[in-house]
Amino acid sequence: MRVLLVDDERLVLAMATRAMNAKRPEWLVETASDGLEAMQVLRSKPVDILVTDVQMPGMDGMALLMQVRRDPDLARLPLVLISAQDDRSSVRLGMFSGADDYLTKPFTADELILTVESRLRRLEQGPDPALQSDALKQQLLKTLTERELEVLAHVGQGLVTKDIAAALGLSPKTVSAHRQNIMEKLDLHNAAALAALAIRANLV
Repeated sequence: MRVLLVDDERLVLAMATRAMNAKRPEWLVETASDGLEAMQVLRSKPVDILVTDVQMPGMDGMALLMQVRRDPDLARLPLVLISAQDDRSSVRLGMFSGADDYLTKPFTADELILTVESRLRRLEQGPDPALQSDALKQQLLKTLTERELEVLAHVGQGLVTKDIAAALGLSPKTVSAHRQNIMEKLDLHNAAALAALAIRANLV
């Protein structure tokens, strides 16, 4: 499998590449420092998944996303956005524009690997239900409890645990338990992925 990592921070690229080479030596890891370089890689060799930072000089992650989704040869390429925690507006726009998942900085190497593996597992299982928000919402209704759906919707709005607890009249500990249950049921590994899912399902 070939992974393309795109980030203007050399330390991030080096950390992620070392981790993937060490823990998933069967993966071929390509890197690019901006969207223009990434497009050159994508048009020169096959890539199985693209992981890109949002904020970069030159062609940023959002512009890269738009280019990929408009290219008939690349339109169905799995794409994960990486964003600073205070860049939720860009992430929301990215999810509505066709990103499949996202991670927030700072993230660990294990979180990155789990996100890539989770996305690829869903592809292997067949067409992604996220392509149709109504189908995804129906899937969530069958999988999650009513309270878990409420928690997920609030996560999608960008609320933190204490704010969700206040909004729903629950304790922070109970909200944390619901979030953990949701992640286990849906094979997700962080709050950022939960927020992305809530957006794709039009829960917010």
